[in-house]
Amino acid sequence: MQNTSQVVARNLNIFDGSSLLIVGMPDDDLLSQLDYSQAFTWDYSVYSMLSQSGFENLSWGAELKSDQLFKQVLMFMPKSKPELDLLFAMVSSKMEIGGELLLVGAKKEGINSVAKKLSTVGENPIKLDMARHCQLWSVIKSIESKPFNLDDWLKEYEYSAGEDTLTAVSIPGVFSHGRLDDATALLLENLGKIPSGRILDFGCGCGVLGAMISKRNPEAMVELVDINALALYCAEKTLARNNLKGKIYPSNGLRDVTGRFNGVYTNPPFHSGVKTNYSITETFIRTVPDHMAKNAPFRLVANSFLKYAELIDGALDRYAVVTENTKFRVYKAFR
Repeated sequence: MQNTSQVVARNLNIFDGSSLLIVGMPDDDLLSQLDYSQAFTWDYSVYSMLSQSGFENLSWGAELKSDQLFKQVLMFMPKSKPELDLLFAMVSSKMEIGGELLLVGAKKEGINSVAKKLSTVGENPIKLDMARHCQLWSVIKSIESKPFNLDDWLKEYEYSAGEDTLTAVSIPGVFSHGRLDDATALLLENLGKIPSGRILDFGCGCGVLGAMISKRNPEAMVELVDINALALYCAEKTLARNNLKGKIYPSNGLRDVTGRFNGVYTNPPFHSGVKTNYSITETFIRTVPDHMAKNAPFRLVANSFLKYAELIDGALDRYAVVTENTKFRVYKAFR
């Protein structure tokens, strides 16, 4: 059980299972110790694992769908402060006046500095517990919430590659919100010839890469996958904003991807919250050949210090470095 869950488990007596909403829970067995009305997450991998473990009343998506106003909410710290602002706005709109909001997080996640945000919900937040480098805070809602509209948080920006300029739509909580990151920009300038047929954009974020692929070759049937519901929501908006087509769906790694693709392109994730996590991309590289047609191209951009070269060379054929700069490297290979 994760440290934040252990702190919650130390305080089971304070929870009211008759009207408890849990938001952003980890994929451990904490839910087995709590009575709750609903548990919500943006993370499809967490949703999948908890569902497969038999937990009920789980929901996953870009927005919390519920007509109920909850008396109590337990919220786990998200990975970024802008994401926390969005989550606060969404969650507080689902609470009744007089309800209790509880926030749990690790010190290294910034719980010390963000606990004051509880004052946007009610006065005099209090620290209920601290252990295992984590804290549990509580506040009683006394401030009326504004109506919540997810689209109010969207931001557009233009990005270019070669002669093509598109508009991206992003939101707090999605990688590189509000700007084109340097790694993706490098990959966009080095896509090579885009095949027709099924193309996979793995870890699509807000759809920057998949949209450009679709723009470059209208005969490409792009499939954009991610575990983040907000990312998929934005990817759909990005394609629509540019009058482009693509199939958008969640996938826990490649587990929810079927069939074979004529090309695979990715700027893969290597962070999980505040932790560095290489396992998702390493597993992806090892298993992606099983989802590629013969001679299908593979292109990946990553920080130069990440040790992906040997993995790619071992999994695929005709491995090479397309280009690199002081920070990033673009790899290519073929099945």
